Amino acid sequence: AGAAVGAVVAPRLYRALLKYWDAGTVQARAPPVVTAQSTIRTVNDGELWAARHGAAADPDAAPFVAFYSSIAHAVTTRAELMTLPVHDHAVVRGHAVFDTCSLSQNRLYRLRIHLDRFFASARAARLPLPFAGDEAANRVAMTAAIRAACKASGRADADVRFWLTAGPGNLGVTPDGCRAAFYVLVTGNMALPAAWALSGISEASIPSDVVPFKPPLLAELKSNNYMLNALTVMAANDRGGTFGIGVDAETGLLTESSVLNVMIVGADGVLRTPPFERILRGTTARKTLELARRHLLAGGGGHTSDDLKEEEQHQQAPPPPTALLKGVEQTPVSLEQAYAATELILVGGDTHCLACTSLDGKPIGDGTRGPVGRALEALLEADAADGDDDHEPL
Repeated sequence: AGAAVGAVVAPRLYRALLKYWDAGTVQARAPPVVTAQSTIRTVNDGELWAARHGAAADPDAAPFVAFYSSIAHAVTTRAELMTLPVHDHAVVRGHAVFDTCSLSQNRLYRLRIHLDRFFASARAARLPLPFAGDEAANRVAMTAAIRAACKASGRADADVRFWLTAGPGNLGVTPDGCRAAFYVLVTGNMALPAAWALSGISEASIPSDVVPFKPPLLAELKSNNYMLNALTVMAANDRGGTFGIGVDAETGLLTESSVLNVMIVGADGVLRTPPFERILRGTTARKTLELARRHLLAGGGGHTSDDLKEEEQHQQAPPPPTALLKGVEQTPVSLEQAYAATELILVGGDTHCLACTSLDGKPIGDGTRGPVGRALEALLEADAADGDDDHEPL
Protein backbone atom coordinates (compact mmCIF):
# COMPACT_ATOMS: atom_id res chain seq x y z
CA ALA A 1 0.00 0.00 0.00
CA GLY A 2 2.85 2.36 0.78
CA ALA A 3 4.34 1.90 -2.66
CA ALA A 4 0.98 2.58 -4.30
CA VAL A 5 0.45 5.77 -2.29
CA GLY A 6 4.03 6.93 -2.61
CA ALA A 7 3.87 6.62 -6.37
CA VAL A 8 1.28 9.39 -6.65
CA VAL A 9 2.21 11.81 -3.88
CA ALA A 10 5.38 13.69 -3.07
CA PRO A 11 7.46 12.29 -0.18
CA ARG A 12 6.48 15.12 2.19
CA LEU A 13 2.83 14.51 1.47
CA TYR A 14 3.25 10.78 1.98
CA ARG A 15 4.78 11.44 5.38
CA ALA A 16 1.79 13.64 6.14
CA LEU A 17 -0.50 10.75 5.31
CA LEU A 18 1.37 8.48 7.68
CA LYS A 19 1.16 11.13 10.39
CA TYR A 20 -2.53 11.87 10.14
CA TRP A 21 -4.13 8.62 9.09
CA ASP A 22 -5.02 6.05 11.73
CA ALA A 23 -2.78 2.98 11.84
CA GLY A 24 -4.04 0.21 9.60
CA THR A 25 -5.93 2.51 7.22
CA VAL A 26 -3.06 3.69 5.02
CA GLN A 27 -4.14 1.66 2.03
CA ALA A 28 -4.83 3.13 -1.36
CA ARG A 29 -8.57 3.02 -2.14
CA ALA A 30 -9.43 1.23 1.15
CA PRO A 31 -12.83 2.37 2.45
CA PRO A 32 -12.68 4.16 5.81
CA VAL A 33 -14.05 2.34 8.85
CA VAL A 34 -16.57 4.70 10.43
CA THR A 35 -18.64 4.01 13.53
CA ALA A 36 -20.93 6.12 15.66
CA GLN A 37 -17.96 6.79 17.95
CA SER A 38 -15.53 7.77 15.16
CA THR A 39 -14.02 11.22 15.02
CA ILE A 40 -13.92 12.75 11.57
CA ARG A 41 -11.19 15.35 11.40
CA THR A 42 -11.39 18.74 9.77
CA VAL A 43 -8.49 19.14 7.33
CA ASN A 44 -7.74 22.60 5.96
CA ASP A 45 -4.19 21.92 4.83
CA GLY A 46 -4.25 21.88 1.02
CA GLU A 47 -1.24 19.59 0.70
CA LEU A 48 -2.66 17.02 3.08
CA TRP A 49 -6.07 17.19 1.43
CA ALA A 50 -4.48 16.64 -2.00
CA ALA A 51 -2.46 13.74 -0.64
CA ARG A 52 -5.55 12.02 0.69
CA HIS A 53 -7.30 12.39 -2.65
CA GLY A 54 -4.24 11.29 -4.58
CA ALA A 55 -4.09 8.08 -2.60
CA ALA A 56 -7.51 7.09 -3.96
CA ALA A 57 -6.12 6.41 -7.45
CA ASP A 58 -6.24 2.80 -8.64
CA PRO A 59 -2.61 1.63 -8.57
CA ASP A 60 -3.33 -0.75 -11.45
CA ALA A 61 -4.81 1.91 -13.72
CA ALA A 62 -2.94 3.72 -16.46
CA PRO A 63 -1.04 6.58 -14.80
CA PHE A 64 -2.47 10.10 -14.87
CA VAL A 65 0.42 12.10 -16.27
CA ALA A 66 -0.90 15.58 -17.11
CA PHE A 67 -4.07 17.60 -16.55
CA TYR A 68 -5.23 20.95 -17.93
CA SER A 69 -8.01 23.00 -16.33
CA SER A 70 -9.42 26.12 -17.97
CA ILE A 71 -10.42 27.30 -14.48
CA ALA A 72 -6.75 27.44 -13.48
CA HIS A 73 -5.67 27.91 -17.12
CA ALA A 74 -2.65 25.77 -16.34
CA VAL A 75 -1.34 22.22 -16.57
CA THR A 76 -0.30 20.08 -13.62
CA THR A 77 1.63 16.83 -13.69
CA ARG A 78 0.89 16.00 -10.04
CA ALA A 79 -1.86 13.39 -9.98
CA GLU A 80 -3.16 14.51 -6.58
CA LEU A 81 -3.88 17.98 -7.99
CA MET A 82 -5.92 16.70 -10.95
CA THR A 83 -9.28 17.70 -9.53
CA LEU A 84 -12.27 19.84 -10.37
CA PRO A 85 -14.54 21.90 -8.07
CA VAL A 86 -17.30 19.93 -6.37
CA HIS A 87 -19.79 22.57 -7.57
CA ASP A 88 -18.85 21.95 -11.21
CA HIS A 89 -22.07 20.96 -12.95
CA ALA A 90 -20.38 17.84 -14.32
CA VAL A 91 -20.74 16.65 -10.71
CA VAL A 92 -23.83 18.57 -9.65
CA ARG A 93 -26.07 17.77 -12.64
CA GLY A 94 -24.04 15.62 -15.01
CA HIS A 95 -24.17 18.50 -17.50
CA ALA A 96 -21.02 17.74 -19.48
CA VAL A 97 -19.74 16.07 -22.63
CA PHE A 98 -16.41 14.44 -23.38
CA ASP A 99 -14.34 12.79 -26.07
CA THR A 100 -11.01 11.01 -26.37
CA CYS A 101 -8.22 11.00 -28.94
CA SER A 102 -4.82 9.33 -29.03
CA LEU A 103 -1.27 10.62 -28.88
CA SER A 104 0.73 8.36 -31.20
CA GLN A 105 4.45 8.89 -31.67
CA ASN A 106 4.19 12.57 -30.69
CA ARG A 107 1.28 13.17 -33.07
CA LEU A 108 -2.35 13.73 -32.16
CA TYR A 109 -4.33 11.04 -33.96
CA ARG A 110 -7.79 11.91 -35.28
CA LEU A 111 -8.13 15.03 -33.12
CA ARG A 112 -10.16 16.81 -35.82
CA ILE A 113 -12.74 14.02 -36.00
CA HIS A 114 -13.03 13.83 -32.23
CA LEU A 115 -13.40 17.62 -31.91
CA ASP A 116 -16.09 17.58 -34.61
CA ARG A 117 -18.10 15.13 -32.52
CA PHE A 118 -17.22 17.00 -29.33
CA PHE A 119 -18.66 20.28 -30.61
CA ALA A 120 -21.74 18.48 -31.97
CA SER A 121 -22.27 16.98 -28.51
CA ALA A 122 -21.79 20.39 -26.87
CA ARG A 123 -24.37 21.99 -29.16
CA ALA A 124 -26.89 19.23 -28.46
CA ALA A 125 -26.26 19.60 -24.71
CA ARG A 126 -26.62 23.41 -24.97
CA LEU A 127 -23.31 23.92 -23.22
CA PRO A 128 -21.71 27.37 -23.32
CA LEU A 129 -18.19 27.60 -24.69
CA PRO A 130 -15.32 27.95 -22.20
CA PHE A 131 -13.05 30.34 -24.10
CA ALA A 132 -13.59 33.77 -25.63
CA GLY A 133 -14.88 33.95 -29.19
CA ASP A 134 -16.91 31.69 -31.43
CA GLU A 135 -16.66 27.94 -32.02
CA ALA A 136 -13.71 28.34 -34.37
CA ALA A 137 -11.80 30.34 -31.75
CA ASN A 138 -12.66 27.77 -29.09
CA ARG A 139 -11.43 24.95 -31.33
CA VAL A 140 -8.07 26.74 -31.58
CA ALA A 141 -7.95 27.29 -27.81
CA MET A 142 -8.90 23.70 -27.02
CA THR A 143 -6.31 22.35 -29.43
CA ALA A 144 -3.68 24.53 -27.77
CA ALA A 145 -4.69 23.24 -24.31
CA ILE A 146 -4.58 19.63 -25.51
CA ARG A 147 -1.13 20.16 -27.02
CA ALA A 148 0.12 21.82 -23.83
CA ALA A 149 -1.06 18.92 -21.68
CA CYS A 150 0.47 16.36 -24.05
CA LYS A 151 3.81 18.18 -24.08
CA ALA A 152 3.83 18.44 -20.29
CA SER A 153 3.16 14.69 -20.00
CA GLY A 154 6.51 13.84 -21.56
CA ARG A 155 4.83 10.92 -23.35
CA ALA A 156 5.14 10.05 -27.02
CA ASP A 157 2.10 7.76 -26.81
CA ALA A 158 -0.90 8.32 -24.57
CA ASP A 159 -4.67 8.51 -24.33
CA VAL A 160 -6.07 12.04 -24.24
CA ARG A 161 -9.53 12.64 -22.79
CA PHE A 162 -11.18 16.05 -22.69
CA TRP A 163 -14.40 17.39 -21.18
CA LEU A 164 -16.59 20.45 -21.61
CA THR A 165 -18.80 21.12 -18.59
CA ALA A 166 -21.36 23.75 -17.65
CA GLY A 167 -18.71 24.55 -15.09
CA PRO A 168 -18.43 25.49 -11.44
CA GLY A 169 -20.44 28.20 -9.72
CA ASN A 170 -23.44 26.88 -7.78
CA LEU A 171 -25.77 23.95 -7.15
CA GLY A 172 -28.40 25.14 -9.60
CA VAL A 173 -29.89 23.26 -12.53
CA THR A 174 -28.97 25.40 -15.54
CA PRO A 175 -25.57 26.91 -16.42
CA ASP A 176 -26.73 30.30 -15.14
CA GLY A 177 -24.15 31.66 -12.72
CA CYS A 178 -21.54 29.09 -13.76
CA ARG A 179 -18.31 29.46 -15.70
CA ALA A 180 -18.03 26.86 -18.48
CA ALA A 181 -14.96 24.68 -18.03
CA PHE A 182 -12.66 22.66 -20.28
CA TYR A 183 -10.50 19.89 -18.84
CA VAL A 184 -7.88 17.67 -20.47
CA LEU A 185 -6.45 14.50 -18.94
CA VAL A 186 -3.45 12.71 -20.46
CA THR A 187 -3.00 9.13 -19.29
CA GLY A 188 -0.68 6.30 -20.11
CA ASN A 189 -2.16 4.10 -22.81
CA MET A 190 -5.04 2.09 -21.43
CA ALA A 191 -3.62 -1.26 -22.51
CA LEU A 192 -6.06 -4.13 -22.79
CA PRO A 193 -5.28 -7.43 -21.07
CA ALA A 194 -2.85 -9.50 -23.11
CA ALA A 195 -5.17 -12.51 -22.93
CA TRP A 196 -7.83 -10.60 -24.86
CA ALA A 197 -5.46 -10.06 -27.78
CA LEU A 198 -4.48 -13.72 -27.80
CA SER A 199 -7.77 -15.46 -27.14
CA GLY A 200 -10.52 -12.88 -27.55
CA ILE A 201 -13.30 -12.28 -25.02
CA SER A 202 -16.55 -13.86 -23.97
CA GLU A 203 -19.53 -11.60 -24.43
CA ALA A 204 -23.15 -11.43 -23.32
CA SER A 205 -26.19 -9.85 -24.93
CA ILE A 206 -28.09 -7.40 -22.70
CA PRO A 207 -31.75 -6.95 -23.69
CA SER A 208 -33.31 -3.52 -23.35
CA ASP A 209 -35.74 -4.85 -20.74
CA VAL A 210 -32.70 -5.60 -18.53
CA VAL A 211 -30.81 -2.34 -19.12
CA PRO A 212 -32.96 0.23 -20.95
CA PHE A 213 -31.75 2.23 -23.91
CA LYS A 214 -30.77 5.83 -23.56
CA PRO A 215 -33.18 8.29 -25.17
CA PRO A 216 -31.94 9.25 -28.66
CA LEU A 217 -30.53 12.63 -27.57
CA LEU A 218 -28.26 11.06 -24.96
CA ALA A 219 -27.47 8.01 -27.10
CA GLU A 220 -26.21 10.06 -30.03
CA LEU A 221 -24.10 12.60 -28.13
CA LYS A 222 -21.15 11.73 -25.93
CA SER A 223 -22.63 12.71 -22.60
CA ASN A 224 -20.70 12.51 -19.35
CA ASN A 225 -23.52 10.37 -17.91
CA TYR A 226 -22.52 6.73 -18.46
CA MET A 227 -24.68 5.14 -15.77
CA LEU A 228 -26.52 2.92 -18.26
CA ASN A 229 -23.19 2.03 -19.88
CA ALA A 230 -21.85 0.99 -16.47
CA LEU A 231 -24.98 -1.06 -15.76
CA THR A 232 -24.55 -2.78 -19.14
CA VAL A 233 -21.02 -3.86 -18.23
CA MET A 234 -22.15 -5.05 -14.80
CA ALA A 235 -25.04 -7.02 -16.29
CA ALA A 236 -22.64 -8.55 -18.83
CA ASN A 237 -20.23 -9.55 -16.07
CA ASP A 238 -23.12 -11.20 -14.23
CA ARG A 239 -23.81 -13.25 -17.37
CA GLY A 240 -20.22 -14.23 -18.10
CA GLY A 241 -19.58 -11.45 -20.60
CA THR A 242 -17.13 -8.57 -20.69
CA PHE A 243 -18.60 -5.29 -21.99
CA GLY A 244 -22.12 -6.34 -22.97
CA ILE A 245 -23.91 -5.96 -26.30
CA GLY A 246 -27.25 -4.15 -26.27
CA VAL A 247 -30.23 -5.84 -27.92
CA ASP A 248 -33.65 -4.34 -28.59
CA ALA A 249 -35.97 -6.64 -26.64
CA GLU A 250 -38.82 -6.02 -29.13
CA THR A 251 -37.01 -6.38 -32.46
CA GLY A 252 -34.00 -8.54 -31.56
CA LEU A 253 -31.67 -6.04 -33.26
CA LEU A 254 -28.22 -5.22 -31.90
CA THR A 255 -27.42 -1.66 -30.84
CA GLU A 256 -23.92 -1.15 -29.42
CA SER A 257 -21.67 -2.30 -26.64
CA SER A 258 -21.19 -0.30 -23.45
CA VAL A 259 -18.18 1.63 -24.78
CA LEU A 260 -17.62 0.06 -28.21
CA ASN A 261 -19.38 -0.40 -31.53
CA VAL A 262 -20.39 -3.86 -32.72
CA MET A 263 -19.51 -5.52 -36.05
CA ILE A 264 -20.08 -8.99 -37.44
CA VAL A 265 -18.65 -10.94 -40.36
CA GLY A 266 -21.34 -13.16 -41.87
CA ALA A 267 -20.87 -16.51 -43.53
CA ASP A 268 -21.37 -14.58 -46.79
CA GLY A 269 -18.13 -12.67 -46.15
CA VAL A 270 -19.85 -9.32 -45.52
CA LEU A 271 -18.77 -7.05 -42.65
CA ARG A 272 -21.85 -5.43 -41.09
CA THR A 273 -22.42 -2.88 -38.32
CA PRO A 274 -25.68 -1.26 -37.14
CA PRO A 275 -26.52 2.23 -38.46
CA PHE A 276 -25.78 5.20 -36.23
CA GLU A 277 -29.37 5.57 -35.04
CA ARG A 278 -29.98 5.74 -31.27
CA ILE A 279 -26.32 4.79 -30.77
CA LEU A 280 -23.07 6.73 -30.69
CA ARG A 281 -21.57 7.66 -34.05
CA GLY A 282 -18.34 5.84 -33.28
CA THR A 283 -15.20 7.41 -34.69
CA THR A 284 -13.32 4.09 -34.58
CA ALA A 285 -16.22 2.30 -36.26
CA ARG A 286 -16.11 4.82 -39.11
CA LYS A 287 -12.35 4.43 -39.50
CA THR A 288 -12.69 0.63 -39.36
CA LEU A 289 -15.24 0.62 -42.20
CA GLU A 290 -13.04 2.94 -44.23
CA LEU A 291 -9.98 0.73 -43.77
CA ALA A 292 -11.97 -2.43 -44.50
CA ARG A 293 -13.18 -0.97 -47.79
CA ARG A 294 -9.71 0.20 -48.73
CA HIS A 295 -7.76 -2.92 -47.84
CA LEU A 296 -9.91 -5.99 -47.26
CA LEU A 297 -12.67 -5.78 -49.83
CA ALA A 298 -12.74 -7.95 -52.95
CA GLY A 299 -13.71 -5.91 -55.97
CA GLY A 300 -14.53 -2.69 -54.12
CA GLY A 301 -18.00 -1.38 -53.31
CA GLY A 302 -20.15 -1.90 -50.26
CA HIS A 303 -22.96 0.33 -49.03
CA THR A 304 -21.77 3.71 -47.80
CA SER A 305 -24.01 5.65 -45.42
CA ASP A 306 -24.07 9.46 -45.32
CA ASP A 307 -22.38 9.25 -41.92
CA LEU A 308 -19.28 7.74 -43.49
CA LYS A 309 -18.87 9.82 -46.64
CA GLU A 310 -16.82 12.57 -44.96
CA GLU A 311 -14.21 10.01 -43.90
CA GLU A 312 -13.96 8.21 -47.25
CA GLN A 313 -12.32 10.90 -49.34
CA HIS A 314 -9.15 8.87 -49.85
CA GLN A 315 -8.04 7.12 -53.03
CA GLN A 316 -9.27 3.54 -52.91
CA ALA A 317 -6.28 1.20 -52.87
CA PRO A 318 -6.49 -2.02 -54.92
CA PRO A 319 -7.59 -5.06 -52.90
CA PRO A 320 -4.86 -7.25 -51.44
CA PRO A 321 -3.95 -10.48 -53.25
CA THR A 322 -6.17 -12.42 -50.84
CA ALA A 323 -9.20 -10.26 -50.02
CA LEU A 324 -10.92 -11.18 -46.76
CA LEU A 325 -14.31 -9.55 -47.36
CA LYS A 326 -16.96 -9.60 -50.06
CA GLY A 327 -18.83 -6.58 -48.78
CA VAL A 328 -18.98 -3.86 -46.14
CA GLU A 329 -22.38 -2.62 -45.00
CA GLN A 330 -23.96 -0.44 -42.37
CA THR A 331 -27.32 -2.10 -41.85
CA PRO A 332 -29.48 -3.51 -39.04
CA VAL A 333 -27.97 -6.62 -37.44
CA SER A 334 -29.99 -9.14 -35.44
CA LEU A 335 -28.93 -11.20 -32.46
CA GLU A 336 -29.50 -14.34 -34.55
CA GLN A 337 -27.11 -12.99 -37.18
CA ALA A 338 -24.53 -12.43 -34.44
CA TYR A 339 -24.88 -16.02 -33.23
CA ALA A 340 -24.40 -17.27 -36.82
CA ALA A 341 -21.49 -14.94 -37.63
CA THR A 342 -18.02 -16.22 -38.39
CA GLU A 343 -16.61 -13.26 -36.44
CA LEU A 344 -18.05 -10.85 -33.86
CA ILE A 345 -15.91 -7.76 -33.30
CA LEU A 346 -16.04 -4.77 -30.93
CA VAL A 347 -14.19 -1.59 -31.93
CA GLY A 348 -13.41 1.66 -30.10
CA GLY A 349 -10.72 3.79 -28.52
CA ASP A 350 -9.13 4.59 -31.92
CA THR A 351 -7.23 1.30 -32.17
CA HIS A 352 -9.07 -1.29 -30.05
CA CYS A 353 -10.45 -4.21 -32.05
CA LEU A 354 -11.68 -7.04 -29.83
CA ALA A 355 -12.73 -10.47 -31.03
CA CYS A 356 -15.73 -11.95 -29.23
CA THR A 357 -15.14 -15.70 -29.39
CA SER A 358 -18.43 -16.53 -27.68
CA LEU A 359 -21.78 -14.82 -27.15
CA ASP A 360 -24.19 -15.96 -24.46
CA GLY A 361 -22.16 -19.14 -24.09
CA LYS A 362 -22.37 -19.97 -27.81
CA PRO A 363 -19.10 -20.09 -29.80
CA ILE A 364 -18.71 -17.54 -32.58
CA GLY A 365 -17.24 -19.15 -35.69
CA ASP A 366 -14.64 -21.67 -34.61
CA GLY A 367 -14.32 -20.02 -31.19
CA THR A 368 -11.02 -18.26 -31.93
CA ARG A 369 -9.96 -14.84 -33.20
CA GLY A 370 -10.76 -14.60 -36.88
CA PRO A 371 -8.69 -13.29 -39.79
CA VAL A 372 -10.82 -10.17 -40.39
CA GLY A 373 -10.55 -9.02 -36.79
CA ARG A 374 -6.81 -9.60 -36.77
CA ALA A 375 -6.41 -7.71 -40.04
CA LEU A 376 -8.55 -4.79 -38.87
CA GLU A 377 -6.59 -4.52 -35.63
CA ALA A 378 -3.32 -4.39 -37.58
CA LEU A 379 -4.74 -1.77 -39.96
CA LEU A 380 -5.98 0.44 -37.10
CA GLU A 381 -2.66 0.24 -35.26
CA ALA A 382 -0.68 0.93 -38.44
CA ASP A 383 -2.88 3.90 -39.32
CA ALA A 384 -2.37 5.40 -35.85
CA ALA A 385 1.39 4.85 -35.90
CA ASP A 386 2.30 5.48 -39.53
CA GLY A 387 -0.62 7.17 -41.27
CA ASP A 388 -0.49 10.78 -42.39
CA ASP A 389 -4.05 11.90 -43.14
CA ASP A 390 -5.49 12.04 -39.60
CA HIS A 391 -2.47 13.29 -37.64
CA GLU A 392 -1.39 16.61 -36.18
CA PRO A 393 2.09 17.22 -34.76
CA LEU A 394 2.51 18.55 -31.24
